[in-house]
Amino acid sequence: MKLKKFLARDLKEALSQVKKEMGPEAVILSTQSRWVKNDHRGKGRHPGVEVTAAVDVSAFPGHNGNGNGNGNGEEELRGDWFPPFRTPVSQIQEDLEEVKDLLRHWMRENGTPAWLGQHKELATFYRFLGRTGLDERILQRWLDNVQNLLEQSGDQPLTLKEVAGRYLMHAFEVVDPWKAKAGRPRYWTFIGPTGVGKTTTIAKLAAKFGLYEKQKVGLISLDSQRLGAHNQLAAYGRLAGQPLMTAHRRHDLLEALEKMGDMDLVLIDTAGRSPYAPGLQKELTLLLGDIPDLEHHLVLSATTKESNLTNAISGFGVLPISSYIITKVDETNDFSGIFNQLCRHRVPVSYLTGGQRVPEDIELSSRRRVTELLLRRRH
Repeated sequence: MKLKKFLARDLKEALSQVKKEMGPEAVILSTQSRWVKNDHRGKGRHPGVEVTAAVDVSAFPGHNGNGNGNGNGEEELRGDWFPPFRTPVSQIQEDLEEVKDLLRHWMRENGTPAWLGQHKELATFYRFLGRTGLDERILQRWLDNVQNLLEQSGDQPLTLKEVAGRYLMHAFEVVDPWKAKAGRPRYWTFIGPTGVGKTTTIAKLAAKFGLYEKQKVGLISLDSQRLGAHNQLAAYGRLAGQPLMTAHRRHDLLEALEKMGDMDLVLIDTAGRSPYAPGLQKELTLLLGDIPDLEHHLVLSATTKESNLTNAISGFGVLPISSYIITKVDETNDFSGIFNQLCRHRVPVSYLTGGQRVPEDIELSSRRRVTELLLRRRH
C-alpha cells in the first residue's frame, strides 16, 4: 500500500494530481483545508486543500512483490509502505463520508455521466439543476428518467423541453381543492407557522370565491392570540359582506360550523405556531382532530429554509393535510427547498401567492408554474 499527500488550490486540482500520479485505482482517505504557498519562492499563501490518497502498489505495472515461496501470490505489507494507523476506525469512516460528500458536490459542479456528454444541451441543464439546490435523490431520478426516455426514443429527435421537463413537471402533485371534492359546504382550515401569511391568504380566497365566483363564503377565526389578525379578517369580511365568527375552543368551533351550514365555503383561520413549540401536535389534535369534513391546508413560505420546512411539515402533519399553499414566491429566487418537499411528501400544492394585493396576488398552482419557480434561479 502506498500513501501520499497532495496539496492543491482546490479539490478538483488535487484529484487531478492523484489520478495523474497514482492512477484511477487510488482511494481518497481524507481531505483537509490547508494554506498553500502562492509560488515556488513561497511568497504569500492562500486557502487550499490537502488530500491523502492510497493505492495498492501491486496494481502498478512492473511490481512483482517479494514473494514468500508459498506460490499463492500474497505478500506482506512493509512498514515503510503502510505506516500503522493510530486513527480510530470510526473517525476514518467519518472522513470518508466527508470525502464522498465533497466528491458528490464536485461532480455536480463539474462532472456529467459519460452518456450524457453526447447531449450538450442536456449536460448543461444537468449541471444547472445541480446548482439549484435540487435534492440529490431527485436529481438522480431525473437522470435515470432522461436516460430511459432517450433509449426509448431511438432515432426520433426530442427537444430539450420534452426530455428535461417531463419528469420534473410530474415529480410532484397539484390540486384544485375546490374541484377535488363535491358537496357543500366546504370547510377549509389554514394551519402553519407564524408569519407565513395565513390570514392574508384567507382574505384573498374569500374575495376570489365571494366576489368573483359568487359563492357564499363564511369566515371563522381561531386566532385569539393576535388581535391584528382578527381585525384584519373582520375588515375583509365587512367589505365583502361575509360573516365572521370567533371560536376559542373545540366546542365553539363545532357550534360555528353548524351555524354556517348554509354556506358554500367556510374559511377557518388558526393561530400561527412554531413547529418547535412543546405540545403543538397535541393542541392541534384536540382542537381540530377528527372533525368531519374539515380539509386542512398547510401554509408554507417559500422563503423558509429547507430544514425548517421539514420540521413544519412534520409538526403540523399530525393532521391529514389536503394541500400545501406556498406564499411569498415573489420574495426569493431559491425554490429548491419547497420543490424538494413537494417531491418527497407527494402532498399536492393548491395555491401560490406573492404580493399583498387582494385578491390579485394568488393563483391556482400548476405543474408548469411550480417547475418554472424552481428553474428561474440564476447564478
